[in-house]
Amino acid sequence: MESKKKYNPIKLALSRMFLTPESKQPNRKVQVCPLSKAKTIGVTFVVLNPNEMELIKKFLKQLTGLGINTFALGYIPEKKPNDFYLSEKSCNFFYDKELDWVLRPNNPSAVEFQNTTFDILIDIGSFSYYPMQHLLYASKAKFKVGRFEESGPFDFMLNIEQKKGLEYYFSQVIHYLSQFN
Repeated sequence: MESKKKYNPIKLALSRMFLTPESKQPNRKVQVCPLSKAKTIGVTFVVLNPNEMELIKKFLKQLTGLGINTFALGYIPEKKPNDFYLSEKSCNFFYDKELDWVLRPNNPSAVEFQNTTFDILIDIGSFSYYPMQHLLYASKAKFKVGRFEESGPFDFMLNIEQKKGLEYYFSQVIHYLSQFN
């Protein structure tokens, strides 16, 4: 998989070494969870622009409206993020300066997210960024949902074209998670 961001080649090589098949599969038992029974949902995303951030906040509000506790974690692929993102209170963020030498998030919110056993984890297209790969593979979530990736960490994948947009992706995630019994 080709990353959407260019990283230091040495750090990238080390990152790939640490993403071995063994590290990708923590001891977790997959448990399908319908949206109606979910109590906690973790949401991962990459912040690329303020418009997408508004759509993500709307999606989080929709989940919260269903009585679900959400924990949103966004990656800002910049060394110094815009204050607009950091002032957002409904989400947690980490950025490039908070990555360790193998591109793993080294931030309290990211560590907490990774160690939380969510009923459902929903990834919003962040898998092509190496820091997010580490987080998604190591997550203890019971059921992981994301866009189709050949060797991704997801238990349920949606093959939706990027050009259809985030709102369509969100509607499909809600639709399919509502279908499970």
